[in-house]
Amino acid sequence: MITKSERSDWHTYGRLTSYVRSRAWYFVIALLAFFLAAIAEVFFAQILGSVVSSFEAGSDSFAGDIAKDTVSTKSWFWIPNYFLHYVPWPIPILFACMIGVAALVRALSNVVGEFLLSRVSFYVVHTIRCELHDRLLLLPCSYFDESRQGDISNRLTDTTSKLRDTATEVLRILMQDGGKLVFMLGAMLLINLWLTLLFFVLAPIVAVIVHHASRRFRDLSIRIQSSMGEVTHFGQETVLLHKTIRAYGAQDQQSQAFQDASTKNRQQHLKMVATKATSAQFIQLLVAFAIAALVGVLFIDQIKGGMDAAGIITYIGLAGALASPIKRLSDLNARLQIGLAAASEIFDHIDRDTELDNGRDELCATRAAIQFNHVDFSYQKADKQTLTDVSLEVAPGQTLAIVGATGAGKTTLIQLLLRFYEPKSGQILLNGVPISSYTKESLRNHIAFVSQEVVLFNDTIRNNIAYGNLRNSTTAQIESAVQRARVDVFTQRMQKGLDSNVGDRGTNLSQGERQRILIARAILKDAPVLILDEATSSLDAESESLIQAALDEMMSGRTTLVVAHRLSTIVNADTIAVVEQGSVVELGSHQELLAKNGRYAKLHASQFRNAD
Repeated sequence: MITKSERSDWHTYGRLTSYVRSRAWYFVIALLAFFLAAIAEVFFAQILGSVVSSFEAGSDSFAGDIAKDTVSTKSWFWIPNYFLHYVPWPIPILFACMIGVAALVRALSNVVGEFLLSRVSFYVVHTIRCELHDRLLLLPCSYFDESRQGDISNRLTDTTSKLRDTATEVLRILMQDGGKLVFMLGAMLLINLWLTLLFFVLAPIVAVIVHHASRRFRDLSIRIQSSMGEVTHFGQETVLLHKTIRAYGAQDQQSQAFQDASTKNRQQHLKMVATKATSAQFIQLLVAFAIAALVGVLFIDQIKGGMDAAGIITYIGLAGALASPIKRLSDLNARLQIGLAAASEIFDHIDRDTELDNGRDELCATRAAIQFNHVDFSYQKADKQTLTDVSLEVAPGQTLAIVGATGAGKTTLIQLLLRFYEPKSGQILLNGVPISSYTKESLRNHIAFVSQEVVLFNDTIRNNIAYGNLRNSTTAQIESAVQRARVDVFTQRMQKGLDSNVGDRGTNLSQGERQRILIARAILKDAPVLILDEATSSLDAESESLIQAALDEMMSGRTTLVVAHRLSTIVNADTIAVVEQGSVVELGSHQELLAKNGRYAKLHASQFRNAD
């Protein structure tokens, strides 16, 4: 009876092989090539039998006589007969040519088969890897909140590469070695039926071994993938946080964490190897005992069935040659289970629900009024409410500044406006219409966003500014944004200017230079809504004064939301909201809030006292 797990495996494997369909002709040609190689293997063994027959017939015999005079070589399936009958060459030359032909056919067939299947397998890995990556671009932000970066990266690299074994390598071994096994056993059956049935007695025993080993392989494969994710995770931490690690003398701590993860991965691999070797060698022992028994019973006349020397030599040659394909086929189970575990994990993530977008309307506006009406929100798996009953309003062209302690919920308000997350209750309106009514793409096209995460793509400065939908911007537009954000102050010193590469995550530039590039991108977008989330937090006083005028110019006439810790940057805001523990505790202009002598006034006094 097929279990639920086995049905799932068949479904997974069927889905995996569906990626092969577009390369079906490559697959069919490879299949024929492997079958041809398998026939060449049988041809080799039969040539040995014909050589023995030639010695028995005598050196002065003709090729046709050798084909007729022996019992085993008279069968239709005896390939050398066709050469011996129809090629009137001297026997030594003819046998040498037959061996050469068999070797050449086997070699060329295997090369063609493996090359074509490799094309198919790499295509499958490439397609699934791209499909997984494209799904990452559509998954909700909560997916990334709940996942480790190392696991995601490992899934895109190591886990997908394991699919090659399952998608085509398993099929290659089945076709190449399975074909050899079929043709060899078929030839043996034709030579001696009862003797060959001895091998089939082993089938149930082998099936039991494979069944129990499969469960072990699957369990270990899942553990290996998990431990590899940990290795990737700690490796990424070491690369990204190398300065912090050194500054705090945490090299030993980080080294130990990485070693523990790597040791766990090594141990799981060793268990896999031990299971694989044990099951494979046990099957090999069974085959060896079967061959030994076969040789023994060949001396019994009733079983030998009138086989002559040529037939016996050919039969033993074929039986001995069975060991190699059986060994590779016994290793097949491990490959299959590793690949199925990898495929199950990847398909699970490809099938995740994408970012929900129920919006149907296309936003088309040059001015924007924004309202937060009694908005509540909490992150998944969070043990407390992040925002509670938040109500705010920003008129078109006005600026709302949001201040408060770290973790108060300021950035969360921005992320809700961008629809990275959806409120648990309440509404956010834009021009009097719930933003959930607009498509996310059209909504985000109307918002220029400068994040507090100052990270750039490994590309040129120009391409980091003209990014995404801005990539078709003219040179004049890009240069204008560059000048207004004061990016030209440092690009003028670079040999390649705007075409200089920023390095991985922008490491070739200072923090302040990277932030100016983000500001230039927002200027270039020229959207009716501007969001500045700690936009000047990484700038020194001189750099901040350089671009503050550009920011003021950009904010003029736009609906702007500013998240800031430095109160000096938002004193001119039309409205300032003070947020504490997810709630708005004060609301008003700079002067109004100072006059209240409340929370904002205390923050203001504290910052300017520290500045003094």
